[in-house]
Amino acid sequence: MGRWRVEPGRYELLAGASSEDVRQRTALTLDGEPGVPRAVLEHGLDAADFDEQSGTEIVDRTRESGDAVTPVAGQSGELLFRRCDFGSGVTEVTVEVAGGGTVDLSLDGGPVFATLPPRTPTSGPYDYVTLGAPVAVDGVHGVQDLRLGLRGPLRLARVGFLSG
Repeated sequence: MGRWRVEPGRYELLAGASSEDVRQRTALTLDGEPGVPRAVLEHGLDAADFDEQSGTEIVDRTRESGDAVTPVAGQSGELLFRRCDFGSGVTEVTVEVAGGGTVDLSLDGGPVFATLPPRTPTSGPYDYVTLGAPVAVDGVHGVQDLRLGLRGPLRLARVGFLSG
């Protein structure tokens, strides 16, 4: 969600020499802040705000500030963003990327609905371009989980969505 928060609920705290040698435990209930769907049509997604990942690492977006995500060298990576609200539907997707490679977008458990390859690799890791592609399937609407597949030597900074 782009900031720190705690889900409400009951939590158990354990203290000990190791996870197999728990010496003290207590439970507490936190009010917290319930999660809400991500307003992706309004705000888009910063790549580093993923909920889960595999085969990726967070890298610097520019020399001065910011974060981007890249596949671990020589591998494909995946990012998962839970509870994305696509409203009444998405017709186009954009990515802000540097380098070369592709970004595949799919809904959790569904087919790829957009693939964005850079036209030509950018000149360096901090040379970002914004690329767009139409959404190739129906059904990208409502609240759903979004998966992004990252392939090749690219840095993904941001994903945006446009509705018809």
